[in-house]
Amino acid sequence: MARSNFGVTLGVALVFLVLAMLAGAFWGTADLPWDERIRALLRLPDAQPNLQLIVWEWRLPRVIMVALVGGGLALSGVIMQALLRNPLADPYLLGLSSGASAAATAAIVWLPATFVASFGLDLLAFLGAMLAFMLTLGLAFQPGRGMDKLVLILAGVAISLFFSSVSAFFIHLADPHVTREALSFLMGSAAGARWADLPPLAIALPLGLLATWLCATMLDAVLLGDERAVALGVPLPVLRLALLSLAALLTGLSVAGAGIVGFVGLIVPHMARLMVGAPHKRLIPLAVVLGMIVLVVVDLLCRIVLAPEELPLSVLLALFAAPPFVFILRKVRRGL
Repeated sequence: MARSNFGVTLGVALVFLVLAMLAGAFWGTADLPWDERIRALLRLPDAQPNLQLIVWEWRLPRVIMVALVGGGLALSGVIMQALLRNPLADPYLLGLSSGASAAATAAIVWLPATFVASFGLDLLAFLGAMLAFMLTLGLAFQPGRGMDKLVLILAGVAISLFFSSVSAFFIHLADPHVTREALSFLMGSAAGARWADLPPLAIALPLGLLATWLCATMLDAVLLGDERAVALGVPLPVLRLALLSLAALLTGLSVAGAGIVGFVGLIVPHMARLMVGAPHKRLIPLAVVLGMIVLVVVDLLCRIVLAPEELPLSVLLALFAAPPFVFILRKVRRGL
């Protein structure tokens, strides 16, 4: 694709992102008059204080949070699929989601509510995700030989199964009235997001995007195979460790922000490849923007489909991701 066509594609995607975020701020479970919504969004002097509260303290932080989560998961998916050379690689492949869910479930079930409120469920979930990642790296690293990508995948599966069993065990023992919050986290939700929750991911995502984009040429070389990449001068062990750590950080922060949100990191990179091809200079920025659009739109639908009730993010994501996932599987089978 010519550079001009890529610029148009990215520009159109950015316009859609802005429109989707405005729609997320305007629509929700509360039915507000249109003129009042505009006044509240613009913070005009005659805007009602309670409507400003809804728009600026409830909806906008949530919309920005899901946009950041979608972008972070999409970028993590691009990194994972490139470094592991696996089109079905997912940001949660290293056991991050299971570690986060086990930590969150344990905190809800076993720790005092005051302790959880003081530290925040998102922080505890992030620490659980990072613990799972460190355990996966520890199992995959071989002294003198570095890190083998196949062993890394197997280690991630093993750690994921272990922490999933731990979560199930905690939920089984817990009081049914206590498990509702844990199940809400496991199914994904950005409800209750605050402005104070945004800075970690708002800082990590742009820096991670820049770092990954600067490594785009090396990621293209990795797709040719490990031996060719090394022959082309790519410091493969350092690159793999650095970018996988970045993907783990972004995924952990995303889990902390919106719970377990599947399919975005798996499907969105393939959507971007269909639009701009495989070169990572073009793929990386478009995938991030598309990930933001997808999750903002899905979160909006979760709020309005059964209003005033809300659907978990994973419900609609699984529904919309099923057809693209089947398409990807068919492509993988033809490539074998």
